[in-house]
Amino acid sequence: MLVAVLIVAAAALIFAMQNWTSLAKARRLKNPIPPTTDAIAAGMQVYRNHCQSCHGQYGDGKGEKASELSVAPGDLTDASKMNTLTDGELYWQITKGRRPMPSFADKLSDEQRWQSVDYIRTLARKPTGSAQR
Repeated sequence: MLVAVLIVAAAALIFAMQNWTSLAKARRLKNPIPPTTDAIAAGMQVYRNHCQSCHGQYGDGKGEKASELSVAPGDLTDASKMNTLTDGELYWQITKGRRPMPSFADKLSDEQRWQSVDYIRTLARKPTGSAQR
């Protein structure tokens, strides 16, 4: 019994370490899609089709399905929080998901996920300083 508990604990630790390592690598990813009008428009369409029902029309986390979720969707309009995330971290979150948000790795192309990042950046209210990219 003790051996089984130790094996499960070790597996959980290994999974957590891999997850942190992946996130650290994601922080350093650079967005290969410049935030042009076309890229933002494409990202907006992806957002409307895949994100709006939970994150809301304006990205405030108040979508029609938000109340059904076990964890409230993130408020993408919160500039103070959004400016702490790199484009790579946003891309990683879209790619991997985190309950209740699904992974979009198999639903969206790399380009669509990066375009989504470009669009999501437009949702945050602009602080007095400039946004990080």
